[in-house]
Amino acid sequence: MTIVKDQNTPPRDQGSGAFQNQLAWVVFAVSAAGIIYSAWVASVDNNSKREIFNILVPLFGTWVGTILAFYFSKENFESANANLRQLVDKITPEQQLQKTSVSQVMKIRSAIKGITLLAGENDDAITIGRLKEVLDKGSTRVPIFGPGDLIKYVVHDSTLTKFIADKALSPTGFDPATVKFSEFLSYKIGNEEISTIVKKIAFVKSDATLADARAAMLAIKGCQDVFVTKNGRATEQVDGWLTNTDITRDL
Repeated sequence: MTIVKDQNTPPRDQGSGAFQNQLAWVVFAVSAAGIIYSAWVASVDNNSKREIFNILVPLFGTWVGTILAFYFSKENFESANANLRQLVDKITPEQQLQKTSVSQVMKIRSAIKGITLLAGENDDAITIGRLKEVLDKGSTRVPIFGPGDLIKYVVHDSTLTKFIADKALSPTGFDPATVKFSEFLSYKIGNEEISTIVKKIAFVKSDATLADARAAMLAIKGCQDVFVTKNGRATEQVDGWLTNTDITRDL
């Protein structure tokens, strides 16, 4: 955030500030000398001189107190003003999202670890064992691309783990290496088929901001993945990938 100074505000008079400092030191020196001199005069056994001392000391003390108050209040004001400037300079997380481009945060296509179907291959070219292999390498979700780098599905480890756990309890046995992807897609978790869950994907164009990506993600219930294409269409080649964690990291 840029703070624009008021052009009508006159510059601070440096000469005036120097004069104020000099005047303060003069008043302080005169007051100190006056108190010392009055004390010495009052030490003489003379009632009238003591009355003068009683009158002058509070006066000198008031002068010194005024000087101290001036300098301390000035310091406190400058400190408070500096704190206010720091608060004004800070931007909110929402503003941070609005000023950050998706290209600054997204994982570019060449760095995305997933599965790509070759021309002529259908979904059953993928087995559950193959998905598990990708997840076992440290990923938490597996994007699946079709020919032309078009994104088709994103399989989260929680979804796959639930499927495997349920199937492992089956009395007929379960071998992940042989289970086809179509069987996985048709399985229901709760009232929702996995085929619906893995297609909860949002898209934004390449010049979008993180705020745009977050809005697109929230517009789809349960969506946790946003893909970047040239014009923000699902029918275009993927340029990058943002997860819900990437988008909301600074919120």
